[in-house]
Amino acid sequence: MASHEVKIRMMKTVSKGTQEIIKKRVRKDNLEQLFERNQALAIMHGDVCEMIYASDLALKTSNVEVFEISGSCPQHMTCLAIMGTVSAVEAAIQKIKSEIC
Repeated sequence: MASHEVKIRMMKTVSKGTQEIIKKRVRKDNLEQLFERNQALAIMHGDVCEMIYASDLALKTSNVEVFEISGSCPQHMTCLAIMGTVSAVEAAIQKIKSEIC
């Protein structure tokens, strides 16, 4: 089965301005604390099936938090965010790339 294109971008630190953009698009109670405890953030975009599978891979691979960054349409998963230490996020991304990309 051919996979769709998955885009992945990683930030080893997240600026305050970028944090504010993300906070407006995420429904997660402890997001402020997550930004305080974790410096790295990876953002992924792909179809819903691949993003759910990527979430599961990331959580099983390393100690990360995973959440959705919503878009304007409730039926569409815009982005998957993976947050943790730099090494944990890098490990999760490597696993996702080996399985999906």
